[in-house]
Amino acid sequence: MELIHFELALLILNIKKIVYNCINNYVYGDYMAITENERLSLPIWKRLLLQLITLIILAAQIAIIYFMVLGVIESNKGLNFIYFIVEGVALLQVIYVLYKPMNINYKLTWCVCILILPLPSMLLYYFNSTSRRLSKRKRKKIHDNVIKMADNTEIEKIDDVTAINLVNVVAKQTYAPVYGNSKFTFFSDCYDKFLDMLEEMKKAEKCIYMEYFILSPGYLMDKVYDVLLDRGYRGVEIKIIYDDVGSKGRLHRRLIKRLAKIPNCKIYNFEPLGMNFNMLVNYRDHRKILVIDNKIAYCGGDNMADEYIHKKERFGYWRDNCGKYEGEIVNSFSVIFSEMWYTSTKERLEIPKVEYERFENQGFIMAFGDGPLYDNNPSYDLFKSLILSAKNKIYISTPYFIIDDSMIELIALKAKSGVEVNILMPHIPDKKAPFYMGRANYRDILKAGGNIYEMTRGFNHAKNIIIDDKYAFIGTVNMDYRSLFLHYECGALIINSTEILKMSEDYEKEIGNSLKITYEMWKKRSLFQKITSIVLNIFSPLF
Repeated sequence: MELIHFELALLILNIKKIVYNCINNYVYGDYMAITENERLSLPIWKRLLLQLITLIILAAQIAIIYFMVLGVIESNKGLNFIYFIVEGVALLQVIYVLYKPMNINYKLTWCVCILILPLPSMLLYYFNSTSRRLSKRKRKKIHDNVIKMADNTEIEKIDDVTAINLVNVVAKQTYAPVYGNSKFTFFSDCYDKFLDMLEEMKKAEKCIYMEYFILSPGYLMDKVYDVLLDRGYRGVEIKIIYDDVGSKGRLHRRLIKRLAKIPNCKIYNFEPLGMNFNMLVNYRDHRKILVIDNKIAYCGGDNMADEYIHKKERFGYWRDNCGKYEGEIVNSFSVIFSEMWYTSTKERLEIPKVEYERFENQGFIMAFGDGPLYDNNPSYDLFKSLILSAKNKIYISTPYFIIDDSMIELIALKAKSGVEVNILMPHIPDKKAPFYMGRANYRDILKAGGNIYEMTRGFNHAKNIIIDDKYAFIGTVNMDYRSLFLHYECGALIINSTEILKMSEDYEKEIGNSLKITYEMWKKRSLFQKITSIVLNIFSPLF
């Protein structure tokens, strides 16, 4: 009976969520889609109404729980009846989950949680499944106010069947076009990218768009601020989006105020955490994009913080890389930025029209976004398609390796078939729990003959996949559940570019200086690591 008391208490705690979102619908008209920035722009009386209702529901929760503790609800017969009803509904919910099209790891995790704690788990499942994607109304409104990407006509110029298949995997989910007249430049060190970026920013005449998971004060942001200030006074339009959770504890109000005072500059934080409840705060803006005049774009794993350019040491040498894009492909990055700009501000972004320089014999490039704005998981599908297409070698670089069984089995199968499989992970973790969880997934790949390396001279934060020196992904997507299924992400598929050879050379150089993990070494992990990884991996799909 204590379990039922606990579940009833959690049910009462979740009533607040339902009522609060209904109030959102009343005061703003879009159920479960209101952002914190939108709330802050509401009239004062509406904000007071929301806070008042919140306090009333909180008081009601405390009162009900108090009476439950005192034993006011004493009818064991009634509670037994409620228990069987709840278990019956939970069983129906489990059947529904089993037959719903979703990743098998999600199915098993949800089924276990629902059977153990039916009421809170069923409510959590409802909120998670309805808020993973924005409402149809919200998505339609965003897409209607975002300039559409160009038609995908360049695909007709590709004479590589594998490349066409990879492009189609992404195009049918994101409508992103592929370009054969643009240029991709690989930066193996983000300090070199930083210097190049500053020089390009100094030439900006029309606009600078910045979207980053982390903004942090320091040497890097001081240099960027100086350029933005100069460009702002010269009439350049500056738009900045940063993630509130990613920058929490690092970004000072002083820097925000300095940036906001730059002429022609607008800065917004994505889904800020506040007193008001909002399920969408679970889905963060993990993208890293910088666009200049809609002619040049940068996208990679690096944020606007000093450790990425080695001006601040965290976990040793910080390995990351980035891509520079020139030509018509830049318009795709501008459109990806405009999605988040409208999502955060409700302002339609007018992307400047420019004459693009045409580049010959540069291969093909396809930039795309991922996240709750889309019906599927394009990054996940692309990663599996890339791995499946490998004939000679697979190079994977990621800071985290928390993936589902089907992807692990696919990588292991490729290793068994004779494909050279190499995975580069950090040896010095930034977060121990994800590190232990990732290490637990080494077993099948090592037993199949795959090679796993851990970078010992610092932290590996680079996120890319290289296949047969012909196809590559570079961007913001980690190989973990949050990046593949929850966050807003972005990146680019690179096809038949000579820069892919540079990516491979950089990768091979790094694994040559890294610790190769053998199966015997893996088995000797500490008991604490093994237990922690087992427990946490059970619930990894929920987070």
